[in-house]
Amino acid sequence: MAAARQEIVDVLEQMGTVSVSQLAAELGRPADALYFHLRVLTRVGLVQNAGYRTRPGRKEALYRTVAPELRLQYEPRIAANRRAVSAIVASMLRLAIRDFRRSLQRGNVLVSGTHRELWSLRKVGRLSRPQLARLNQRIKGLVQEVSAPRRRGRLYAVTVILTPLDHRSKVDGLAKPKQRSTQGRKKQ
Repeated sequence: MAAARQEIVDVLEQMGTVSVSQLAAELGRPADALYFHLRVLTRVGLVQNAGYRTRPGRKEALYRTVAPELRLQYEPRIAANRRAVSAIVASMLRLAIRDFRRSLQRGNVLVSGTHRELWSLRKVGRLSRPQLARLNQRIKGLVQEVSAPRRRGRLYAVTVILTPLDHRSKVDGLAKPKQRSTQGRKKQ
């Protein structure tokens, strides 16, 4: 999915049913630049035309996502699904990088304290199954907090990826410990 389309879906999901002019104002883009993307998103079934409303002298089309909350459907055994989900995740990451750079370059973003607005982190660690379950609950809570529909407040994006790193060699769901080679070493 193109980054522009990902952004449209993200914002539409948060805004609900809106006109193209409202969507354009929220995205900071000209309305004319959105029509092509909205047609594509409608054709693939992510966005739907929600009717029209009349404004003085014109008729405005209204759009919304097909569901209040869109979710990726993971089917790792199906190659086409793997490619599609990977493309969507790549789009999310491109948007995250772009938005992070823009916020940092503007220089007026809070980077510490209780109202911190900018984060970037990568942590690698071993998790037991109970710890993984707790982490998943926290991620679900984060999604609920950010996804709650609101008309007030500043618009934020949160991008999270959780992935196992021991995908090459597994035994009973746990990574095999690396064997240290003693070849070429003298015993002391």
